[in-house]
Amino acid sequence: MAATRSTGHGGLTRRNLLSLAGLGGAATLLPGCFSTGGSTGSSGGQSPGGKVDLTFWLPGGEDAYLKVHEKLAADYKTDNPNVTVKVTRLTGEQNFLEVLLSRIAGGNPPSATVIWDTPVALGIRGSLMALDEFMEKSENCQVSNWPEAVLKSCQANGKTYGLPFTAGSYGMFYNQEWFEEKGIPAESADFPKTLAEMRAISKEFTVWKGDRLETAGFIPSFDQYVFPLWCALNGGGIYDAENQKYTLDAEQNVELLEFLMSWLDEEYKGSITKVNNSWTSLGEAPPLFQQKRIAMQMDGTWMIGSFYQVEAKFERWEVAANPIGPSGTKTTSGYWPNWMAIPTASNDPEAAFKYLDYIAVDGAVAQFEEFPDLPTNAKVPQDIVPKRLVEKRGQEFADKTIKFFRDQLQNSSPMWDSPVQTFAVDQLTRVLERVSNKAAKPKDALAEAQKACQGELEKVL
Repeated sequence: MAATRSTGHGGLTRRNLLSLAGLGGAATLLPGCFSTGGSTGSSGGQSPGGKVDLTFWLPGGEDAYLKVHEKLAADYKTDNPNVTVKVTRLTGEQNFLEVLLSRIAGGNPPSATVIWDTPVALGIRGSLMALDEFMEKSENCQVSNWPEAVLKSCQANGKTYGLPFTAGSYGMFYNQEWFEEKGIPAESADFPKTLAEMRAISKEFTVWKGDRLETAGFIPSFDQYVFPLWCALNGGGIYDAENQKYTLDAEQNVELLEFLMSWLDEEYKGSITKVNNSWTSLGEAPPLFQQKRIAMQMDGTWMIGSFYQVEAKFERWEVAANPIGPSGTKTTSGYWPNWMAIPTASNDPEAAFKYLDYIAVDGAVAQFEEFPDLPTNAKVPQDIVPKRLVEKRGQEFADKTIKFFRDQLQNSSPMWDSPVQTFAVDQLTRVLERVSNKAAKPKDALAEAQKACQGELEKVL
């Protein structure tokens, strides 16, 4: 069972966006599919009197997200009166990556943009500018100001193609009240340290009514986006960026997938389809965690915001470190960033980077007050927390929880760092679908995906 990862900003999800565009070929501009609300790209730039017109694109998001960025642009102009930043966002069902790549190919891209796909995959194909020279002279964006593992999602062949200005990190969310009802220790320090321990207590919450799953403890994750983190928790990994090599069929990864399948057999009637059908039969029910149908789920910082978007059946949730797998030796975490980048053929790269340098701190702070994706830059004050969390659970809980996720971010394993990221996600999707539906054995499916991913990587490199 894979929970949908939302952007934290509503509207189009990053998962949907990633599925919209492959990066193997040239993109084509779909007539009328992007509403810019004004001039874009190289139609701006230097104008008489030394004024600069920049365009800044957002891949989607709700109105509040757009308003945050429009205010940031207005505030920037107050301090930089010669610079005007026009903020536009994706609307409707438009394919952001196709439009962006088409504009880059046509020499008319935005000056800078937020992207929800790894900068490595775009940069290595020549679609994004390397930012290293700008970073060296910057006020906020020097390499030392970013978490190393997170910045690696922007780096390839010694160049940096983006800035991970916010990033949700992962942890285990659990229903503290439900734990207490079951007589299970409910403090974060007592949460299971291994997948085997979590599997043992999961049964306490799992109830079937015939072939319908009523409630569950923790459902084995067959999620293509979280799978790399589970592999890291089992001492493995799916991609070695330093050696530019995929490791999908590593022994630890096979072992992990076999463990998850045995868990599915033991607790969930051996059928992910029965699990999914149980949930879809609920129709438009609130999210499962808030509805008290799942006791535990791995999720990211964005869940703090999502939790309060519906009426929950309980109040006290907690977070804990991710449990390790059978061959794991230490806990780790993962992340999902909002990246900023400057497209090739940007009308004014230097002015655009100065705006990104501003967004990296001021913008991340402004976003965090409304949307709980963590600011990653070291210059962002460490004591800021989302307002809604303080309102709901108090200052002490908010401070403790955000510190936990900041620590998780610093303890993250590298992710999103492959030049063929989208291709690999598609391969992982196929692996997990086939294995969870028992159409293939873990070892065979991973070996097939390994061969495909390594072959695609070598083509690109």
